[in-house]
Amino acid sequence: MDGRLLAMVDDVKGQRRYHSPLRAEQADGTRRRVLAAARELFLASGYAGTTVAAVAQAAGVSPDTIYVSLGGKQGLLEGVLSMARSDPEDPAQRDQQHRRDEVGALADPHQRLRRLVELSCETLARISPVHAVLRGAADGHPFAAGSYDRMLGLRLQIQAQNLKSYLGASLRPGLTVKQAAERYSALLSPELYHLLTVQRRWTTRRYASWVTDLLDHDLLG
Repeated sequence: MDGRLLAMVDDVKGQRRYHSPLRAEQADGTRRRVLAAARELFLASGYAGTTVAAVAQAAGVSPDTIYVSLGGKQGLLEGVLSMARSDPEDPAQRDQQHRRDEVGALADPHQRLRRLVELSCETLARISPVHAVLRGAADGHPFAAGSYDRMLGLRLQIQAQNLKSYLGASLRPGLTVKQAAERYSALLSPELYHLLTVQRRWTTRRYASWVTDLLDHDLLG
């Protein structure tokens, strides 16, 4: 009896292992569908105007699915932000990373800086709308204020790493990588990008050219 029971248990475990990749793929697909629906609703209605029920209806899932998998509305916003920053399944982001890897092969530091700014502007075009939702939520929701602060720190850290890797030896005398990153981060921030490209209706190309000219003088001399 014990032997048969153990055999049944092993068989069930084997079946679970066999189906696990499929279930994981289905769960990932559902999660991505939910986050895509949440992004659309957040951008249209803001954080306060978006409900879990509305996201669930748009994504074709139950509200319980969202609470279990993402933890509710806070988890939805954090998930949308995470995908905007880095989504390995997004072909555009994969191509962007490939082009970033090629920056180091450029001999001219001025060209490397220009390429870095262009890549940063691509990222800003993707994250700035969601970042505006986060800023709107930060006034009344402590978690959003905390997420906002963490994003500032993470962006500065990433930009410092990039500047050190691609421009470190070319920075003008007396300017540290940290100082360069602070200036780069200020000019290539979601807030300034939103102000000039949305409110002032600049094109992204005009914005990138303006920032590049300022940073080229300030960072490289």
